[in-house]
Amino acid sequence: MTATTTSRTAQRRVFWATTIGVSVEWFDYAIYGVMAPAITHNFFPQVDPTAGLLATYGVFALSFLARPLGSMYFGSRGDRIGRRKTLLTVILLMSGATAAIGLLPTYSAVGLAAPLMLLVVRMVQGFSAGGEFGAAALLYEHVGERKRGMVFGLFNLSSYVSALSALGLAALLTQLIGETQVNEWGWRVLFLISLPLGLTGLYLRRRVEESAVFIEMTKSGTVSERPVREAVTQQRKRLFSFFGLIMLNSVAYYVLNAYLPTYLSENAGVSRVTALSASALISLTMLFLQPLYGLLSDRIGRKPVLLFAAVGLLVVPLPTFFIAGLGTFAFVYLGQLLFVLVAAPTSALAAVVGSELFPAQLRYSAPTIGYNFAYAVFGGTAPLICAALLGATGSQLAPPIYIMAIAVVAFLIMALTLPETAPCVRRPRSVPLDQLERESL
Repeated sequence: MTATTTSRTAQRRVFWATTIGVSVEWFDYAIYGVMAPAITHNFFPQVDPTAGLLATYGVFALSFLARPLGSMYFGSRGDRIGRRKTLLTVILLMSGATAAIGLLPTYSAVGLAAPLMLLVVRMVQGFSAGGEFGAAALLYEHVGERKRGMVFGLFNLSSYVSALSALGLAALLTQLIGETQVNEWGWRVLFLISLPLGLTGLYLRRRVEESAVFIEMTKSGTVSERPVREAVTQQRKRLFSFFGLIMLNSVAYYVLNAYLPTYLSENAGVSRVTALSASALISLTMLFLQPLYGLLSDRIGRKPVLLFAAVGLLVVPLPTFFIAGLGTFAFVYLGQLLFVLVAAPTSALAAVVGSELFPAQLRYSAPTIGYNFAYAVFGGTAPLICAALLGATGSQLAPPIYIMAIAVVAFLIMALTLPETAPCVRRPRSVPLDQLERESL
C-alpha cells in the first residue's frame, strides 16, 4: 500500500500539523547545539574549557541513545493504534522536556546534580523525539504521488526553519544583551520557547483525521500485531539501505547546525555573532534548495539525486572548513553554501524515501527505527567526534576528513542496496497498487 488522496483542505491541515511537530523536534536539538557554550558555562566545572565543551557534546550524544528506544516504542504504537494518536503524545512529551532544560538549576547552584539532571531531561527528550519521524507516515498517507518529492521537500524544510529560528534567535539575543548575559540567563529563554511551539503543534494535530490507509487496515484486520519485530526480521535489507542514507544525512545536518557555528567561534577565531548569523542565512538558503531537489527527484528518481549528494559530501568538506574559517561574514556563508548545495538532498528526500520503502503496516515503525538508530550512532555523536578529533590531532583537517569518510561508506551502501522508490521511475516495473490507494491524478 502507498497513499490515498484526500481533499486539498485536509492535505494542507495534515501538512501543517506534521510539519510544526517536526519543527519542534529540530528546534529542540538545534538550540542545544547553538547554546553549547552557554550549556558548558552553566552545567560543568570551569576548569578546562575544552573538557567542558566535550562534556556538553557528550550529553548531546548520550541523549541520542534513547532515540532508538523511543522509535521502537512509538513506532509500534503508530502501526498498531494509529499515526495521529501516537504523534499527539510525542509532541507533548518532547516540547515539555525541552522547556524543562530552561528551568534546570546550574552547576554553581547544585553542583554535580546539574549535569545529571540535564542528562535525564535530554534522555526524555531523545526518547520522545524517537517517535517524531512517524509524522512522515501520516503525511504520506494523505497525499498523492504527483509531486510527492516536492511536497516532502517542503515538509523537510521544518528542520531548517527550526535551525534558522534557533540560530537567528541566538544571534539576535546575543546582539541585544551580549554574550555574557546570554551565558548567564538568556539561554533559558530559548529553551522555554519550545513549550508554546509544542502546544501549537498539539492543537493542530488534534484537528487532523487518521489516514484512510490506516483506517482501512484496521477494518480489514491487516494491522500488524508486532510491527517492530516484522520490520527487523522482514525488512533488513531495506532498513540497511535507509540506514546508509540517514547516516549521511545525520552527520551533515549536525556538523552544519550544531558543530560548525561553535567550531568557527571557538577554534577559528570567527566572532560568535558572525558565525550564528551566517549559519542562520544558510538555513534560509535551504528553504529554497530542498523543494527543488524534491521536485528533481520526482523527475529523475530519488537514487540519482542521493548519490550526487554522497559524491558532493566527499568533495566539499575541506573547502567548506577552509573558506568558512577565513572569518568574514561573506566567507563563512560561502563556505557553508558549498556544503549545503550538496547536502540538501539527504534532508529533502529522507522522509519520502523512508515512506516509500516500506509497506503500510510497517510505515511508521520501520523508517522510524532506521532513522533513529542512524541518528543515535552518527548524528548525536557527530559534534562530539569532530571536537574530539580536533582536540586529539590538533589538525583542523580532522573534522572534514571524518565527513568525507562517512560519505564514502554511505555512497557504497546506497549504490549497492537502495532501490529506486520514485513512482515516475519504478511504476512500470512495480506491482499494481492496492485498489484503495490507486491514485486519481
